[in-house]
Amino acid sequence: MDIKLVFFVLMLAAALLEAKIHLWGDIAFSRKAIINYLFPKDPGIIRVRKPDEVKTEVNNVTTLDFIGLVEKYGYSAEEHYVTTEDGYNLVIHRISGSPLFNSRQRRKVVFLQHGILCTSDCWVLIGAGKDLAFLLADKGYDVWLGNIRGNAYCRSHVKLTPRNSKFWQFSYHEVATRDLPAMIDYVLSYTNQKTLIYIGHSMGTTLFFALLSMKPEYNAKIKLGMLLAPVAIWKKVSVFLEHFRTKMPKIKEFLDSNEIYELGALSARSITVGRTLCSDKAVTQPVCIAIFFILSGSGPAQMNTNVLETSTRLPNIILLEEIPYKLFTHFDFLWATDAKTLLYDRVIEVLQKFDT
Repeated sequence: MDIKLVFFVLMLAAALLEAKIHLWGDIAFSRKAIINYLFPKDPGIIRVRKPDEVKTEVNNVTTLDFIGLVEKYGYSAEEHYVTTEDGYNLVIHRISGSPLFNSRQRRKVVFLQHGILCTSDCWVLIGAGKDLAFLLADKGYDVWLGNIRGNAYCRSHVKLTPRNSKFWQFSYHEVATRDLPAMIDYVLSYTNQKTLIYIGHSMGTTLFFALLSMKPEYNAKIKLGMLLAPVAIWKKVSVFLEHFRTKMPKIKEFLDSNEIYELGALSARSITVGRTLCSDKAVTQPVCIAIFFILSGSGPAQMNTNVLETSTRLPNIILLEEIPYKLFTHFDFLWATDAKTLLYDRVIEVLQKFDT
């Protein structure tokens, strides 16, 4: 499908929202019912740990949690908990053992931090022998994976609930200065180590920059930072995002008036739609692909030259490399079919050289 056509459809939807066309009265469902359907307050997801328990129903969807995604390949996995200074309860995951690594030597800690709209699951969705988290465990690293406030694993607070607007009053700044240090301190304390290796993707790199700028004492706790698809300087904005930005006041007014505080959340409905409309056999799959490419880029024109400017401002860069494939895009760092050969093997090579 032509990406321009999808872009036009998205712009038309934004225009209709801005114009406030009142068609609700002609629809059998009430406005509130439609909004609740599109933006459910309850995700309706049941997380299980055995593949044979996964199923899809009308109102509830079962899906494997992190432990299930890891253990089905014969790896050992753990779930740990930490509370931030402002009361958010976070979940940290760990791959504590690989069937391909039997040595009892003390293993070095690697901490993986996901990007926006992701969870620790994003590092293990493709499978053993392919995902970076599994490959690191195979090489003997002690792999820990962070989760940030508000994602599917971290919807808990000592006083607030996700239905309270105050629960969502945060930005990447709070995540970087509160969530990240809480997780790093916990991991170092639990493993009785003084430093760790940090690997971040997308917003996971933004958090890294913000943390080390706002709390420079954490520079001493991170032995090496490996930043995949780094985001620190944002000068060039796509036409779509720029148009979206100009509509933000009206969109925010609409969301606030309808008590919608969470966008892009994983829910039973989003999973059902994805499994139905975006599967390999679905005739609508090209639409899913086109929308995905609009968000993440689909070719060399999407090369983010701001990364080069970021590198000139950092005094201690060991290595700066571009993936040797011009069509490699933002989410390919996680899910490309050839990510192992194009990226992960090189990541592990650099890690091993740095550790010697």
